[in-house]
Amino acid sequence: MTTKTLMGPLGGEVYIDLKDRWENTVSLTYNDLWMLIVCRTSHDGDWVRTRQAAGLVADAHNKRTLAERLWELEQTLGGLPEIPPTVLKLHMHRAHVWFKQRPVLHDRNW
Repeated sequence: MTTKTLMGPLGGEVYIDLKDRWENTVSLTYNDLWMLIVCRTSHDGDWVRTRQAAGLVADAHNKRTLAERLWELEQTLGGLPEIPPTVLKLHMHRAHVWFKQRPVLHDRNW
């Protein structure tokens, strides 16, 4: 019996698709998910503090840009979706390691 193990996301994979007020699709990637987790769990949902912290970590420019994009998207959509507890539990550690040490990748495993 062979079992296929799905590789974890690299960051560019689509986590969820949302619709804006004009019914355009807006995709959130795993990079977005991880930044959202960091913002909500480490900075109490404060995008200003998240952007400041992003300036002090690996790949600072790309992470600040990502945080800015999510803040703007939150304003446009009137909020970003809640993260289900199972997803939060699965990605919490990965999100914080990614934020502090890893670059923003647009590559995909699937």
